[in-house]
Amino acid sequence: MKIRKVLTLLIFLSILAIMSLSAFAVSNSNLTNKFQSNGDLIQGWYWLRDNNIQDYAQWTFENILSGDNDLTLDFTVLATDRQNGGRGFPADFLLIYEVPGGNVFITQKVNLPNVSSANDPVGYTCSGQVIIPRSDLQGASVLFLRAERISPHTNHVAFNKDSIKIIETTAEENYPPYQGNQLPDTNNQNEAFLIQPGIYNGSLGGQISGGQRDSEDWYSINLQAGQIINLQLTQPSTGYFTLYLRPPELTSNVGTATIQDNTKTLQYIANITGIWYIKIIRSSGEGEYQLSINIQNQNDADSNRDAGDTPEQAIALYPGIFTGFLQRADNVDWYSINLQEGQTINLQLSMPSDASFGLSLTRPGSTSGAGSVQTQDKIKTLQYVANVSGIWHIKITRSSGEGEYQLSVNISGYQSGQTDQSQSGSSQIFTANKFYSNGNLIQGWYWLRDSALKQYAEWTFENVPPGNTDLTLDITALATNQADGGRGFPAKFKLIYGFPGSGLMGGVFQTMEVTLPNTSPRSDPVGYTCQGLIIVPRSFTPGASTFFFRIERISSNDNHIAFNQESITLFTEEPSSGFSEIQKPRTK
Repeated sequence: MKIRKVLTLLIFLSILAIMSLSAFAVSNSNLTNKFQSNGDLIQGWYWLRDNNIQDYAQWTFENILSGDNDLTLDFTVLATDRQNGGRGFPADFLLIYEVPGGNVFITQKVNLPNVSSANDPVGYTCSGQVIIPRSDLQGASVLFLRAERISPHTNHVAFNKDSIKIIETTAEENYPPYQGNQLPDTNNQNEAFLIQPGIYNGSLGGQISGGQRDSEDWYSINLQAGQIINLQLTQPSTGYFTLYLRPPELTSNVGTATIQDNTKTLQYIANITGIWYIKIIRSSGEGEYQLSINIQNQNDADSNRDAGDTPEQAIALYPGIFTGFLQRADNVDWYSINLQEGQTINLQLSMPSDASFGLSLTRPGSTSGAGSVQTQDKIKTLQYVANVSGIWHIKITRSSGEGEYQLSVNISGYQSGQTDQSQSGSSQIFTANKFYSNGNLIQGWYWLRDSALKQYAEWTFENVPPGNTDLTLDITALATNQADGGRGFPAKFKLIYGFPGSGLMGGVFQTMEVTLPNTSPRSDPVGYTCQGLIIVPRSFTPGASTFFFRIERISSNDNHIAFNQESITLFTEEPSSGFSEIQKPRTK
């Protein structure tokens, strides 16, 4: 049996050698041709750290080879929590990419783990990869990339010209068939065999060199911080084996395995990126075992990561509706939000039917809760008036059960997102000069509902007089949960705004996530109408007279949304309470 294991290892190493010679090729033309940043230059790195989120870094890649394979962006970034800050923090930022002509304009959030070694004196280094589908390039050989911070509460991040390299695969990646294969014999941590998620067979108790019995096997696996690893060990009826998990560079084990019948299960959330170790020890008996490995990625609040177990790892939120996930290996999620003294925050937590989760709010610099939580059925609510300005924290804890929760955050008087429609004052009103959408046209509305998230709607407003007052967008949308879906659902989407075609990447643009409440009256037979106001700071667009707006869905799990040319009305000052009523739509 051990001979079979060694033979498998030799075959595997041979395949890897062949792959390393023939599977990948990187084009030198995919190095950065142009780079620009307005960040603070410190020792060759441009730091994006201003509170107004105006700092950026942007790259131009030219002469990208044509082909069908996707592009992989290889990132190296620096990150810390503040000026002259601490080590070990991840890099969270917004990545925007565009090709010439303005037909492609896509944004996504990126989270790069901190990969600094223990002997790194600074500990700021983060790295990782992002895939850009080849179809997004639409045949273009030039690609513009831009990085911005997501909010003033996310970590400071730094880039330079060499922070991004494009890796272009010219052959398919063919991995050896792991599932069902007999694993090689590994008797200590130094011999740990690197494996991927899958199902494997091994054995313990047989004789090895020196007449000794094989009493332990070691394997290793690459985990990213925040990933959930699920291990399941099925032991033979003639043996009793134990399952352990060990983090990188440590000698102690983590997690606790549970047992049912002849199967042991261990679930754990990785708190550090690197090579983790799986150890199987024979206590008695002998025979073959089966090891199952499953890895899940977390995506709390659409962040592509876990919300974190401490306030320092909190995800920054804005008013809106967010989803998260808690389970036995992940008992706590932390979020943060910026409140001004006198603002009222309203929180609503909807939890799974078979789970019990807790909700709390803490003041800046405090660990004690603020406000009183009310519970009705499986919904918890908390309302509180902020008595101090600063970063407040929202904590969600698991008491029992597991599953996905929904967190609704609303702030009265929130001035950089949605505002109440009962405004007063004089206004200059503008409608869009140009409109385009590739959505599904149904009775005058373009529905964005594809699972690939390629559908969008775009508006251009021209000849808007310059001024110092902020711009207000009155947005009307339709929303439902599926084709021919139900009533009463909100419209959640990504709004991108800026200047089309005025220099590299449009020169100035920004992105925000928006959630419009459903405002359909009970008498509305369909109930799809959503409406709200969005504030666009004029300081972000000084002297501009042309404005470009684009809307995309954020996730394929979000509600279907629909727009038309009249969906956005632009006001140069706060509008009065009198709004024009749009024609009520018929059902999809």
